[in-house]
Amino acid sequence: MFYLIGLKVCPLKSVIKCQTRKISKFVNKDVSSKAIRRRFLEYFIEEKGHNFVRSSPVVPFCDPTVSFVNAGMNQFKGIFLGKQVPQFAKVANSQKCIRVGGKHNDLNVVGSDGYHQTFFEMLGNWSFGDYSKNTACLYAWDLLTNVFKLPPSRLYVTYFEGDNKLGIPEDTETKEIWRMIGVQEDRILPFGAKDNFWEMGLTGPCGTCTEIHIDNRETRNRSEFVNKGLHDLIEVWNIVFIGYNRQTDGSIAALPNTYVDTGMGFERLTSVLQGKISNYDTDNFSYILNRIHKSCNNIPEYSGKFGETDWDSLDTNYRILADHARMISVCLSDGIIPEQNQKLRRVLRKSFLLSENVFLRERGLLKELCKDILENLGDAYPEMHKNENQVNQILDYEEEVYRNIREKAIKDWKVISANNPKLESLEILESPSLVAAYKDITLINPKEIDSKLAFKLYDTHGLDEESIEKLSVALNLPFNAKQLEYKLQEAKTRSKEGSLLKFDNLLPLLSNFSKTNDDFKYNYVKNGDTYIFPDVPIKVLSIIHEKQAVKEIKPNHYCSLLLDNTNLYSEAGGQSSDKGLIHFQKGGTFEVVEIANHNGYIIHKGFFRSQDGNLKTDTKGQLSVLTEDRLNTMRNHTCVHLLNAVIKEFKGATCQKSSKVADTYLNLDVAIFGSKLTMNEVKHIEDRICSIIKERLPVDKLIVDSQQLLSYDQVTLIPGEIYPETDIRLIEVYDENGLISREPCCGTHVFNTGDLEDFCIINLKSLGRSTASIIAVTGKRAKLAMDNAVQLRDDIEILKKTVADNIDKPEVLEMAVSALKHRLNYTNSDDSILPIHEKQLCSEMLENISKDIKSTTSGALKDFIELEMKDVLDTNVKKTKNDKEYVVHYLRSSMMLQDVPLQRATKLCPDLPVLVIAFADNMVKARCCVPKHMRSENFNAEKWLKDSVAAVFKSRVAPPKGQDGTLVVNMKARKVNLQDWDTLLNESLENAEKFVQENL
Repeated sequence: MFYLIGLKVCPLKSVIKCQTRKISKFVNKDVSSKAIRRRFLEYFIEEKGHNFVRSSPVVPFCDPTVSFVNAGMNQFKGIFLGKQVPQFAKVANSQKCIRVGGKHNDLNVVGSDGYHQTFFEMLGNWSFGDYSKNTACLYAWDLLTNVFKLPPSRLYVTYFEGDNKLGIPEDTETKEIWRMIGVQEDRILPFGAKDNFWEMGLTGPCGTCTEIHIDNRETRNRSEFVNKGLHDLIEVWNIVFIGYNRQTDGSIAALPNTYVDTGMGFERLTSVLQGKISNYDTDNFSYILNRIHKSCNNIPEYSGKFGETDWDSLDTNYRILADHARMISVCLSDGIIPEQNQKLRRVLRKSFLLSENVFLRERGLLKELCKDILENLGDAYPEMHKNENQVNQILDYEEEVYRNIREKAIKDWKVISANNPKLESLEILESPSLVAAYKDITLINPKEIDSKLAFKLYDTHGLDEESIEKLSVALNLPFNAKQLEYKLQEAKTRSKEGSLLKFDNLLPLLSNFSKTNDDFKYNYVKNGDTYIFPDVPIKVLSIIHEKQAVKEIKPNHYCSLLLDNTNLYSEAGGQSSDKGLIHFQKGGTFEVVEIANHNGYIIHKGFFRSQDGNLKTDTKGQLSVLTEDRLNTMRNHTCVHLLNAVIKEFKGATCQKSSKVADTYLNLDVAIFGSKLTMNEVKHIEDRICSIIKERLPVDKLIVDSQQLLSYDQVTLIPGEIYPETDIRLIEVYDENGLISREPCCGTHVFNTGDLEDFCIINLKSLGRSTASIIAVTGKRAKLAMDNAVQLRDDIEILKKTVADNIDKPEVLEMAVSALKHRLNYTNSDDSILPIHEKQLCSEMLENISKDIKSTTSGALKDFIELEMKDVLDTNVKKTKNDKEYVVHYLRSSMMLQDVPLQRATKLCPDLPVLVIAFADNMVKARCCVPKHMRSENFNAEKWLKDSVAAVFKSRVAPPKGQDGTLVVNMKARKVNLQDWDTLLNESLENAEKFVQENL
């Protein structure tokens, strides 16, 4: 049996090896994919007057309803919904798209056929009121048949046949348009909502569509096979008439306007115009497949086999790795962080697994592929060129993480799956968190994986829908994937809208009033060097006391006020809320100590003070901001942006994870994909920011919508953050060399970097494998930290000079060292803060002094203990009421010893009950001995030490190995804060004395 493909004749068994066909008569010296993309854009931009818009990042930063941008129209969603005014009436572009979940998911079929990919490019043209169905269809037909020279005899068009459930009739208008264009009647085909009603997700803009399909095999009419999943009869262009909005309850609502949204799969078009059967045979993929072969020793080259002919799945794995490498390159260059996107991390790990197990490369293969991809796609998407170093750093980091966790995961999974062989089929190397997920499930022993449990598996353990499905099958637990989709959508929507109410009963108390106007929080000016925050007139709409609305409140009571206006900032974007003061016209004040935004109703919490009677609703007054607190907070917020930008300058691939901005300090948690911050780098970062402060650079603020934001380069976005579609405040700082920082932010900021005055980092902590938590201060507190450092260094130098003169007083010296060390312990809001590099330097200086003291006196220290104990036996042996002698003593010389030999003290008292306590390096320990002839049921070493000293220090007691605990016992060392030591020591000595007096 034979099939005709162009002018070639191929036996059935070898159809799949025929890599070319002659369909298009498109005349172009360069028929490369780059030329095809360029010709599409030229057609619409130069010939049809469209404006070019750049591709948006593949993660939608203003839309919580989809995980990835899955179509070219995503960035125009605000226009379709009537929330934004379009910048241009008609636009065209090539959009980066990813489909790995939700309504559009191509992940599971990648590699098995020649035309599905996780990442693809969508060629599109849009009309926002300029033209409608007729022109859109005409443009598409003209481009395909007259420009790209595709024969009409190979094309089919489909249209919407109507749907009673949706309440939308047949789209006869589109049918008639195609007839008038000249499409044959038997090639104009009606289909239902499944095929010809397009939706971007579970909710959002949608509409009827008409599609153009191409038969890659022959020209005879095969209309009965359209939309039947044949690999050689595929859709290439979808023209959508956006006119509806899918609501969260599943219903369809009409939009005020209908727009044209078209999308043509670039890879599919390329395969048609290059005469290839599979997308993977085009130059979009061939260079990647060739690179895999060249980079891997002894691996046969890609031969384009599918199905049963690909008996060892080698070609399938070639396709999967090539596809995944493209997706990974695009995601990482767009700033997506794998640890915050489990689908991306799973694709990454699958790629590492294929590289090692199939292509026999332990390291670096994926990085090599991504380098070629970035170079190939960089002309169309310049951000891919710019972010190459970032991509490489993250790949190196993720590969190292993968190698570290896989060994333990394999070992644990073998133990788990030994009891359930079905679990062996799960891909533990792609999803090592399956181990923890399985353990969680077994703890609760559920009857099903409901939406709540599924969400936990997704959110806490990072399992995607497919992994949860496989786990449910292995454990024989029912699972409804649709419920998880809605649960995820709810969570994403909540993250966009924020926390609506902290107390459910507040809503009925507030809903009768207008929401608070807080635009005044941005109304402030600078006069010379002075910031002015104008007061705002307010009226008390409601008074809430103990969660109840009241008409009035007495003086000196804590309550909450709902105001019509406010100029105070409520906590958002990491910035803490303002404090303020209300002066009422009829007398009295209200101290605002905290404010909270409850779904637009801003509650002012605080104390009413007055000598003129009660506060009543409808009272008017003036609200003022606590100026110094607000200004300090503004300094710190602007500095968070600078710190984030400068860390990226020094470390390359970084990502802000969270921030906290208060009036006393700022805290930035940032993921660093590479080596951890060193103290030298911290100092360089400090110096860089201080230089920016000295330059007195303007801090610019722009108001943009999501369309305008996409037109800017080098915008720092926080992965996972959902930004508004309109009124986005963009904060920018430039120096003479160009952009330093550009970041959308709802917070308040200073006007000039010089207003930060000064800067230093006061703390640095490591949070997990990659995240650094940096605490810093600006302004007066930065100056305070530096002054503290100068004073501490001076005091350390003075101590250092006195060591030699006081070597006979080691206890005094060590107490002086401990007192100075105590100044290294501070909280972020303390006045004893220090620059972190100065803190480290002072700590090293003090450690060196301690070593000097101990090395100088070490020879005599142990003798000091014996001398001290002999002195106790001569002068300080105590007696009970019945004249029995004993010793209870704190060894003061122990402060000089890291390893205090307490047996040297107790061995000098063989005939007396003795209890000694030692304290060194903030660690306390004790030892107790009782002579055999004095031991009794009520009095022995274990009871004495346990019920007295060990009880005070909350420690355990145990005898030395092989000895009788009633005769000799030690207390386990416990750490004690120096400031608590004297109090605890006195209490323990008193308890020990009391026990002897009562029991000996």
